[in-house]
Amino acid sequence: MEGIWYAHFTSGQLNGDGVAVLRDGIIEGGDPAHTYSGSYQEEGSNLYANVRVSPYAGSSQPADLTHPITFFLKGSVTGNYARVAGHPDNRPEALVSVELRKGL
Repeated sequence: MEGIWYAHFTSGQLNGDGVAVLRDGIIEGGDPAHTYSGSYQEEGSNLYANVRVSPYAGSSQPADLTHPITFFLKGSVTGNYARVAGHPDNRPEALVSVELRKGL
């Protein structure tokens, strides 16, 4: 899992793209409107992540977040591709899906 990953997220009508760096169980990254920080754990082909997404104050993008949100995600990884899904702040009505492709 360690490396630089291209991330595409979908949450209802919202979607976007960013970059995540995974190293030693730590996630760091961002996109033009957010920063990401958190942790991940890999168990075989299963992937678990706890990611805090914060609004990026220097963004020129319209703000969709007014405060940080924590996402609890789980899914699987196969080679250079991973897919995880979950809910922000334990809100089951707000499903978030993230596709990851490892940079080469």
